[in-house]
Amino acid sequence: MATAKNVSPGAALLRSSRMFSMPAPISAPSDLSMATKHKSATATTPFPTHLTVTTPQASRLVGDWGFKRPFPLKTTTKSTLPLVRVRKVDSIEHVTDFRSASDHAITLKKFQEMNLDFTVPQKDDQRPPKSVFEEDADVTALTPEERVKKENIRWRFNGPWLAGMTDGEFNEYLSSTVRGKRTEFRAYLKAQLAADMTNEQNQQAQERAEEAPVPVQSSDISETAFTEHLRQLRQDPVMLFQHVSRFLDLAPLAPEEAAFNRLGALRPNKRYTFSDSPYAANGPPITHPSAGLSYLRTKNYLDNHPIYGPQQRHPPVKARIVTPKNSAANYVAKIGVAGFISKIPEGETSFNFKAGGMYNKNSAIPGLNDFQPDVVGGSKVYVEPQKVTISSTGKVVLGFGATDPSAAVVQKEMVGEGVVFEDAVKETNEALSAQRPMLQRPWAARSRSIMGSSKTYGL
Repeated sequence: MATAKNVSPGAALLRSSRMFSMPAPISAPSDLSMATKHKSATATTPFPTHLTVTTPQASRLVGDWGFKRPFPLKTTTKSTLPLVRVRKVDSIEHVTDFRSASDHAITLKKFQEMNLDFTVPQKDDQRPPKSVFEEDADVTALTPEERVKKENIRWRFNGPWLAGMTDGEFNEYLSSTVRGKRTEFRAYLKAQLAADMTNEQNQQAQERAEEAPVPVQSSDISETAFTEHLRQLRQDPVMLFQHVSRFLDLAPLAPEEAAFNRLGALRPNKRYTFSDSPYAANGPPITHPSAGLSYLRTKNYLDNHPIYGPQQRHPPVKARIVTPKNSAANYVAKIGVAGFISKIPEGETSFNFKAGGMYNKNSAIPGLNDFQPDVVGGSKVYVEPQKVTISSTGKVVLGFGATDPSAAVVQKEMVGEGVVFEDAVKETNEALSAQRPMLQRPWAARSRSIMGSSKTYGL
């Protein structure tokens, strides 16, 4: 095999380009919560880590996938779609190590068919969700002047999220990154002190109707005054953490309500500015908040049915009941929607019935509260996808609700599971025939009006 030393610069450039080379696999983040949980070796990973490769059907039949050697037909022609992920182009046995990539590729197609827009995580469900592509949400970098004012709208930070680090990771971060920046941090604090002193002088001059004095520089601050300022910061851990967070560009944290109450009691005359970031509670995402799965900015569009015209609601999605509800073991029912596992919505809906409420056992969804082994393919139910977000670990969090009965009937007819329109036409023809009996003449049967159906379209 030729190396980069004995090839031309143009060939070396082509080899390193995306046209002739494959990107390096993405490293999966460490999820410490999975250490105490059962994990199937054949389960689909939460997100893909390798590039998916496809080929035309004609090339697939001869094993041509664009690599230096053909793939075996016995393993590549069994799947419906030609999709593989290559783990290693050249292994030690001089073969190409590949696996099927239909799991993630088909999941992506099913997800994009729902036409959902990714939204920013929110604490209060009463507020309307905001798209991750809005100007005040899709922010990656800020100037030093904007960082203080808009630090709560970013999703990318240079520093880590301290609340999600273990003790070992935190100690490693202190020794490798933080301790070597002591001198830089002192210079940063001195510059911040000079800016605060300048603002205070300008405010006093404005109150006395005088001209603004000369701005205070860092070199004008004596070591005695700076030492006294450091002593005051050590007694104010909240303000000190704000300076450390801005200096290291740390991801925001969500302080508890009890901490606010203690600060208000200890320092009633001092105001603290806390970052109200949507990623403060669970940490910022490891990718873009949309993860590249959808680039839609809103789902406020109108579906036009070929027979019934514009629809009030979007078409519902058929979901599979993966795990029924078990009240004895306190298990919440889980439903698979377009390849993603999600919990049933809370509140009084058709998924949750209460004694004396609107929904009872008679209106419960079949297969939701008990396992039905006689149902081929498992119990299914139509749901209405509502919102989707990306968690801090890169997983898709899909939220859905109960669908409208009329929308479910229209969708069942659309996929061939019902004949609502034809039944309605048949009932109308029978009613018209009963009201206007056909005349006893041979030409009357040929000239009577025939209503169209979904198959004839009136022809």
